[in-house]
Amino acid sequence: MEVIIQTRKFIKPSTPTPNHLRDLKLSCFDQIAPPTYCSFIFLFPAESCVKTSSRNERLEKLENSLSEVLTSFYPLAGRFVQDRNTIDCCDQGAEYLEAQVNASLNQFILGDLDAKLLNHLVPFPNELDFTPTVLAVQINKFDCGGLAIGASLSHKFADGYTMFTFINGWATCGRLGIDKVECLSYETGSLLPARSTAMHKIPVPDDNSENLITRRFIFSAAAISALKAKIIALGGDSGLQDQKPSSVQLLIALIWKARIAVAEAKQGSLRDSLQIFPYNFRGKTVIPIPENTGGNLFRNVTVRFTANDHGKLELQHLVNLVGNEIRHAAESFAKAEQAEDLFLSATNSSKEIHEELIKGNTDVCLLTSQSKFRYYEADFGWGKPAWVASVHKPVEMVLLMDTRADSGIEAWVTLEPSNMLQFEQDPDILAYSCKPAEYFSHLL
Repeated sequence: MEVIIQTRKFIKPSTPTPNHLRDLKLSCFDQIAPPTYCSFIFLFPAESCVKTSSRNERLEKLENSLSEVLTSFYPLAGRFVQDRNTIDCCDQGAEYLEAQVNASLNQFILGDLDAKLLNHLVPFPNELDFTPTVLAVQINKFDCGGLAIGASLSHKFADGYTMFTFINGWATCGRLGIDKVECLSYETGSLLPARSTAMHKIPVPDDNSENLITRRFIFSAAAISALKAKIIALGGDSGLQDQKPSSVQLLIALIWKARIAVAEAKQGSLRDSLQIFPYNFRGKTVIPIPENTGGNLFRNVTVRFTANDHGKLELQHLVNLVGNEIRHAAESFAKAEQAEDLFLSATNSSKEIHEELIKGNTDVCLLTSQSKFRYYEADFGWGKPAWVASVHKPVEMVLLMDTRADSGIEAWVTLEPSNMLQFEQDPDILAYSCKPAEYFSHLL
């Protein structure tokens, strides 16, 4: 596959940002966020594109609407200033690329192509290559007539909610006009002010992308329902029947169990394991943080499995562990009355991760979930995306995305090749997941 960059420039807001908004102070949660990019790709098939407008008209609309929507999302046209922990909303612009791709869009959706090739469809192929640029987008034109919009957004300012709110705002602006756009609030710098003292930040992994592979495992709604029924039946008196575990909770536990088994096979014995995943606390605290607030409003939840306490690895036990920590996080945020309370819980979590990484006798499993965000509503005027994709990651981890067709979940798993071989053969992974070609074949 060849990707040829044909255009590279900066798109500025159509209206200059007022001087009093120029210096945007970031929050304490932004302060400890990793200096990386989060990247996603929105793929639109040729059929939906061709029915509505010509390719040149679509490109012109994308460029013009980006300029217009940046007047509301003005920090995204600015530059990150590390030593001041601010965004200089200087209107330098979002980086804008156009590229020609000599491949079929369906080859990506069906999983025919190596997931690493997806990284060429976003402006920053390696998410660890951090720069002061806050937002960059890449419009990919496929030979088949399809279109893919790749976006890379600075994690120093944005989490998943921020990313997808912007994409939907851009799409709405192009389709209905700027007046219909749901904007973000930028108040976290004052509500959750940054700290001047040293603190434990979220660890930044070493770049190991060349030695890893990424595969997609799709759990259909029917498979998740069957898994839920099995877990509740096995749970007995553990309380799972009353708690009704969510789909994400179930899959966190199922994938974690498979990874613990991979480590056991590799090390020759069952080891302690720490499962880490983010908890979005918008709307879950008494502190008056608007629910449409942009920035990093999450803290990592850490769930511990201790091998000595449990001679046998059981899925229902891991489901319980995950559920207990989610409830504990919800309770602690509901009780938090000051920003310091929220921040302390986040830094304690980061400290625990740091300590385990240093000791090295506990396996640390990373997972992030983008489930329940509205990324499949991004209609720029030629229909909603057929598929929203992540990219190959530079570290062993798992990312969960919703499927478009039903209430299923697509797991993006990045592992070392030997670990992936073992993971793919896990009985529960085989029983409840399917490959992309099998899932999407009747949908395309």
